[in-house]
Amino acid sequence: MKKTYNTEVVKALACKYKVTPRYIRYCLSGDRTPLYADELIAEYKKKLEQVEKALKSDL
Repeated sequence: MKKTYNTEVVKALACKYKVTPRYIRYCLSGDRTPLYADELIAEYKKKLEQVEKALKSDL
């Protein structure tokens, strides 16, 4: 099963780390393991929670 990621969060992380969105997705899936991979994964989860919380509050 193909894992999907929130594109806006991926784009934001790509800008922050100055890499491509594709590289961010590789890091999230475990295909690439730079020194900051754990930090990147934690930040993705945090930002995703914020997005989901904001979307729920609009309903």
